[in-house]
Amino acid sequence: MRRRCAAWVAANMVCAAMSAPPAYARGALADVPHDAQTALVERYLHALRDARYAAAFAMLNAGARAYYQTSENFRSVFAADAYRITAFKLVEARADGTLGRVYFARETARYRDHAHDVDVSVTATVPVGVVPEGGAWRIKDPGHPKRAFALHAAGQAHGLRVTVKKMSFFARRIEAVVSFVNTGTVFVTALPYAKSVLRDAAGQPYRLIESRDWSLTDRTLFEGLRLAPNAQYTGTLTFACDARDDSARTFALTIAPLLDDGGDLPFSIEVDAIAAVPAGKERGE
Repeated sequence: MRRRCAAWVAANMVCAAMSAPPAYARGALADVPHDAQTALVERYLHALRDARYAAAFAMLNAGARAYYQTSENFRSVFAADAYRITAFKLVEARADGTLGRVYFARETARYRDHAHDVDVSVTATVPVGVVPEGGAWRIKDPGHPKRAFALHAAGQAHGLRVTVKKMSFFARRIEAVVSFVNTGTVFVTALPYAKSVLRDAAGQPYRLIESRDWSLTDRTLFEGLRLAPNAQYTGTLTFACDARDDSARTFALTIAPLLDDGGDLPFSIEVDAIAAVPAGKERGE
């Protein structure tokens, strides 16, 4: 879902937009002004609400447009989660506007809960920045992958089904939303951080990021997942990568080791044909 780490995003926009710290003191709030910066933010949020992603993309600053490369990649970030703003209201603005502002919007949106395969509604306050560029104001809205897509690629062994439901591509990492479902009759233990690997069609391996930063490392999967019969868990596996181009690629994910209660040897599950196609394009949209 978009607006991944609201506090982190807000802090980064403050650093980028304000060169004089005293002009942006923590807690220095202001009512939402009626000016060109506010009008730009409203146009941007209206464009997202109406799914006019090319128009929203055109309002981004140059760095963001270079990051996404195309408006289609930008669109894919929202489409992968079926994320759609249904209503919004600007509730706060910070800084005096000389060097830009950080706005806070109260958004209500619908999105896809990949863990349960249902659409849900959420209301949250999210930041949107405005920065100067080339004599004009531009939107700064960081924290998103450069592209993403939803899918349903699965592999199964020993009654355990592993399904990759979403792939997100950032500048230096690839995130996979992965579901584990135990359809068997005995407990199964998954230790994916031991030997799991993602490979592209050329055989290039991508290794899991192991850290104590639980926003990058799934703590449950890192410490070991023990699934009872008929139980399931959906988490995120994050793989380190070099800066990549935006061409579509096919991946395969190996999850290992996996152990049955009472089993003699560990086993693995291979999820093949994970096609890197932006959400919607696989249906010809």
